[in-house]
Amino acid sequence: MIELLEGQAGESTKTYVTRVLIHNIVNINLEPGEKIMENELCSQFKVSRTPIREAVLELSQKHLIDIYPKRGTYVSYIDPELVEEVRSLRCVLESELAKTACSLLGESQIDRLRENIAVWRYYMEKNNEKKILQLDKEFHSMLYSMCHKNYWNELVESISPQFDRTIILSFRCRPTSVILSDHEQMVDAIEQKDEEKAYEMARKHMRRYIENRELMRQKYPQYFNEN
Repeated sequence: MIELLEGQAGESTKTYVTRVLIHNIVNINLEPGEKIMENELCSQFKVSRTPIREAVLELSQKHLIDIYPKRGTYVSYIDPELVEEVRSLRCVLESELAKTACSLLGESQIDRLRENIAVWRYYMEKNNEKKILQLDKEFHSMLYSMCHKNYWNELVESISPQFDRTIILSFRCRPTSVILSDHEQMVDAIEQKDEEKAYEMARKHMRRYIENRELMRQKYPQYFNEN
């Protein structure tokens, strides 16, 4: 059963369905390799087939759903090569972003980042991985916004769901406290205006996937493609 979300003001049915499906794919409520049953989705969303089909087509273009004529529609397996492309791009962007933040962020902005970390710690103690992922994404999104790099953020968000699935699996393989510590050290470096340390912490943070990659594939081999 998929998890339904509240609709947003002015959101079309197709946009809502797409957003909810991405949420469920990222959080592994819809597992890689799982068949998408159109009739079931129509019933769960209480909508016609048209927005379901439009959403599925969009997600196939994002490599989150595979459509096989006469065979069916399935949630895509995690593609390690695609994940690595996203990780590499984020590493380049976010290491530069962290360095830029050292000269742009003031006390109030630093406080907002530390508030995010404090709330993260609360949900980490409750082992709420969905909230932790949300807070992780909010942390990075705030940095983009504070550094006036909103287009960079839009670009990253458009390609992030495939990578976000591995973040959820990483949470299940290793303590999330390591990622939280990365955020804390990055904010410390930004506050101290230490560009070199901020840059290196951002790069280190984006290498966590590489550190956890084999462990994820060993624990969840059924979620990855065979390439």
